[in-house]
Amino acid sequence: MASDPRVYKPRFPKAYTPQQLTFLKSNLAEFERRSQGSIRGDAKKFALERASDFIAQFGLPSEFIGVDEADNKFREQIYNWFKNTVGRNRRKLEGKPRSGTKKAAEKGRFYETIGFMDISWVLTETEGNPNDIPWNPVPSATILTYTHTENSSSSGNTRTSVVSPLQYTPPAASIPTPGSASPHLKLTVTKATIRDAFLRNTEAASLANMIQTFAISDPSPTPLTSVVEALFEALSSETTSGHYNDNRQALAYLRRYIEASTYFSSSVVHAGVPGPMAGPRVVQMQVRKFSTWVPNLPSTQERQSSGPPSSSSASSSISDEMHRIACDRQRRKDHIQWANIHAAALELGMLGMGHAGEADNSGYAYAMGRAFSEMVARDAVWEADEVEWVAGICVLRAVIRTAMRGDRRHRDEYDELLRTYEKRWKEIKDEARQSFVTEVLLAAKDDLARLDESLR
Repeated sequence: MASDPRVYKPRFPKAYTPQQLTFLKSNLAEFERRSQGSIRGDAKKFALERASDFIAQFGLPSEFIGVDEADNKFREQIYNWFKNTVGRNRRKLEGKPRSGTKKAAEKGRFYETIGFMDISWVLTETEGNPNDIPWNPVPSATILTYTHTENSSSSGNTRTSVVSPLQYTPPAASIPTPGSASPHLKLTVTKATIRDAFLRNTEAASLANMIQTFAISDPSPTPLTSVVEALFEALSSETTSGHYNDNRQALAYLRRYIEASTYFSSSVVHAGVPGPMAGPRVVQMQVRKFSTWVPNLPSTQERQSSGPPSSSSASSSISDEMHRIACDRQRRKDHIQWANIHAAALELGMLGMGHAGEADNSGYAYAMGRAFSEMVARDAVWEADEVEWVAGICVLRAVIRTAMRGDRRHRDEYDELLRTYEKRWKEIKDEARQSFVTEVLLAAKDDLARLDESLR
C-alpha cells in the first residue's frame, strides 16, 4: 500500500530557497560548537531560537499551514535539520558510512516504491543546484550500473539501467582549515553575504565564523578591507533620517563587529596584525583613507573641448552632467557616512588598538589615535566645501564625548570650535545637510555642558 499514490506521501518536503539556506548555514557552525559543549540542551535551545527567527523572517512553509501546533512542529523540523546536517558532515569527514540497517531500509523503500515491472527503465540521480538541500537531506550515493534484457521479440536488445542509491562511498576526509566557519562544510562567503549578515543582525560568533572564512580565502595582505566595506554598505542601506543619520546606527554596527573580532584566530591577518587586533586595524586604515574629501575634477576631455557643440553632443552632455551630479551627491553622502563611522570608532576606542600587538593597548596608544580625530575636527571647519564641515562636526562631537574630564584647556578649545562650526552652519546651502548639522550641533553642546559640570 505504501506505493499507492493515494496513501503514499513522500517524506521529504520542498527544498529550501537560497535565502533560507544562507540563513541556516550561517548558524550551522554555532550549533555544532554548542553541540560539543558541556551545557546539556544548549544546542537544541539555540536551534529552536533560530527556527523562531526563521519563521519571523520567512514565514511557515505551505505544508504546515492549518496543521495543529505548526510552529512547534516546524521548529522541531529545523532542529532536526541542524542535527542531521552536522552528523552527516561529521561522518563524511571521518569516512564513516551509515549503518547497514539504515542502508537496507532505504534500499527496501526504493524497491517498494518503484516495484518490479517488466519494462525498460532508467533512473538517474540528477545534479541540481548544490544549495537546494532538502529539509531532511541524505548523503549522496554511488551510482551502480546493471544490464537488463527486455523479454520482447527483438532479442539481443539490451539497455543500461542505473539504480540509485545502492551503495554509499564516503568522500576522502579533508583537513580542517584553522579558523574556518566549519571544518565539515564548504561555504561560499562573499562580500554580499557578510553585508546581509550585518543587516540580519547576526550574532557575533556566527558573524566571526563567516568573516574568518572570507579572510582565509583571500590571499591579499589586507583581506578584511572588503568586510568593512560590507559593513559600510549595510549601514548606508539603513539610513533613516532623510539623507543622513547620526552615529547611533554606526555605533551598533561597529560594536557588533568589534565583538565578532574577539573570536578571530591567529590565521586572520590584516596589514601584519593577526588575531582579534586585526579587526580594529582595518577600521583605522579605512577611517584614515576616507577622512579627506577629494572634490571631482573636470575630465581632460572637458578641459580641452572647444567650439559650439552639436545637437547630439549637447544631449549627451546633459545626460553626462546629470550622471556626474548624481555621483557627486552620492560621494558626499558617503563621506558623511564615513565620518559617522569615524566618530563611532573613536567612541568605542578602536582608533588606538591593533598597531603592533597587545603592548599598544595603553593610554598612550589611545591618545595617539584620538589625536588624529582632533586634527580632523580642527581642520575640516576651515575647508571650502560644506560637506567637510558636516563631516567635521560629526567627528568633533565624538571628540567632546571622549574628552578627559577635568581638562579646562580642552574644554575651552572645543567651545571655540563649536562656535566656528555654528558660523559655518549658517553658510550651508543644502537643506538636508543643514538640518542634520543642527541636530549634531545641539547634541555636541549638551555633551560640552556635561564636560563643564566635571570642572566645577
